[in-house]
Amino acid sequence: MKRIALFLLLLAGLTPAFSQDNRTPFDKANLLFKEKKYDAAAKEYEKVVQNGFESAALYFNLGNSYFKMNNIPMAIWYYEKARKLNPCDEDIIFNLKLANTRITDKIESIPELFFYRWWKEIRGLFSPDGWARITIVTFFLFFLLAAIYLLMKKVVIRKISFWLSMTLLLITIFTFTFAWQTSQLRKIQKEAIIFAPAVNVKSSPDESSVDLFVLHEGSKVIITDNLGDWYKIFIANGSVGWIPAETMKVI
Repeated sequence: MKRIALFLLLLAGLTPAFSQDNRTPFDKANLLFKEKKYDAAAKEYEKVVQNGFESAALYFNLGNSYFKMNNIPMAIWYYEKARKLNPCDEDIIFNLKLANTRITDKIESIPELFFYRWWKEIRGLFSPDGWARITIVTFFLFFLLAAIYLLMKKVVIRKISFWLSMTLLLITIFTFTFAWQTSQLRKIQKEAIIFAPAVNVKSSPDESSVDLFVLHEGSKVIITDNLGDWYKIFIANGSVGWIPAETMKVI
């Protein structure tokens, strides 16, 4: 709950109207959590969410509340939502890993080429907004150094500013690529958490089709297609199939 102090500061910076409407439920939730009344705390945090506010800290606190209530699917769902907003937060990552040890399915990922794995890991360090901000900063510094190169007469300064500006231009290209890729992935690649105690993954969007494998509550899936009330899903080990929409919640 060390995030609560930070989150209160964030709320204090919001507009007066928003603070008037939403500080009370959040304050109540914090107090209820400290009193170990986790069910009541979760309900108060949910009120803040229903009022249209979101942050990694809010989702993290909700995940903690549900984890304490032993509602692992909801805890994982909120930890995943928190990680989307703050991908490199160590507390979120740790609690998410801890929650995943409490689920039935232990799905091993398909081995990836090392350079592709590194690329994904670096890309996942920041959200699209985070990469966009870094891109703006590096491009501004590139422009500044380029101006110094053009305006300065000393050869040494011109050489230094030239090579630094080229380095920053290269970094800008990479950060822009990361920002674009993470943004596109969010648009086209939806993730979800299984909420049914157990669901048979089908070979086609039909209840009478062949059962391929079983997934249990808390497992994470990637949605690749949909047909009516059925979703085609993909899991980390490469398996694919169809499950009913009501068995999961999109992150």
